[in-house]
Amino acid sequence: MRNFWKRIPKETDFDKEEQLKQEPVEKKDIPAMLFASLISVFLPVLLILLLFAGLCYLLFVGF
Repeated sequence: MRNFWKRIPKETDFDKEEQLKQEPVEKKDIPAMLFASLISVFLPVLLILLLFAGLCYLLFVGF
């Protein structure tokens, strides 16, 4: 595992980064990006809200 981190370049290649920004987004990329944002942002927030609501329910209503 440690050898893997040594192989990562520490300097960023700005030319390559600009080239990647210039590339057009494919049609299939947009649903994939939306799905990834749903999984990584909205589901954890929903889970935290549900846990908070459940805790409030148990606190005020009881078992």
